[in-house]
Amino acid sequence: MTDLVFRALADEREFPLFDRITTLPTSGVGERSRTFADLAADGDYRPAWVWIALRGDEIVGRASFWGPPDAEHPWALDFFDFDTVETGAALLEAAYAALVTPGYHSPIGRRPEYNLFLPADWRERPDAKADADARIKAAETAGLDFHVERLNLRWEREYGLPPRSTRLTFSPVTDDQILLGLLAEIVTGSLDAWDRRELHTRTPRDVAAETVAMVADMPGGRHRWRLGHDASGELVGVVMPTRNPRSATIGYIGVDRRHRGHGYAYDLLAEAMHIFAEEGEPSISDSTDVGNAPMAAVFDRIGYRVVGRRMLFT
Repeated sequence: MTDLVFRALADEREFPLFDRITTLPTSGVGERSRTFADLAADGDYRPAWVWIALRGDEIVGRASFWGPPDAEHPWALDFFDFDTVETGAALLEAAYAALVTPGYHSPIGRRPEYNLFLPADWRERPDAKADADARIKAAETAGLDFHVERLNLRWEREYGLPPRSTRLTFSPVTDDQILLGLLAEIVTGSLDAWDRRELHTRTPRDVAAETVAMVADMPGGRHRWRLGHDASGELVGVVMPTRNPRSATIGYIGVDRRHRGHGYAYDLLAEAMHIFAEEGEPSISDSTDVGNAPMAAVFDRIGYRVVGRRMLFT
């Protein structure tokens, strides 16, 4: 049998090789809203971060890593397909060994995070479950660890806007020290998996600072960020609407742990939705951890719909 060869693409002219793989699932597992070719044409991928597995001239595995234009190292793995679990695991081992150098750094973690995109009903469909299980096994065999499963959510203008809050008043974020103090209270006791993981090794203030830096670095800027105040004027929460490269999104939303239990997350989210609607945004794309049931319930109650799921491996 011909030996497997694992390598990165040499240059942009080799991008078409990535789509020559013939063993793609038909269940929707791994599917993105845009094709690799479209994303590559927009400059989302660098050849050195796009890997293929070859058996002779046949493409039997592929893995694409992504990072922002100014990033020194890739942050995430998204497209990942193969003919067998063994091929997939070996491809990941080779790619991670080459890309995760001693100086590797990203705000996501100690190595690129694998995003496994899934249909919303993947557990109920045998074909989707088999495709998902194969990718999970390949990732874990290569040394990655399951971190969290998230709901992918979307709101469309046609679903209708919720009423604006009559309980809270809102003000722009103008003082980072106030924001950091609030976020430190929010992350304490948070149900968000990223917050909980980071708190094992960092202070709430440090986690808050990283959150502000990550959302501020997104294309949407800071001008939509709002603090929420109750009837007494006390600060109760924050919402940080922004944009990712493709759509409007809620960069961060949270309620001070001392004010939880009053449904303020709904009010904060509704305010962000009105801000986007006034700008003419046709839709908002978001996600939340499956384990964060209160926030998932808020998204559901306010009119978002589940359009898929995503597992993260680190």
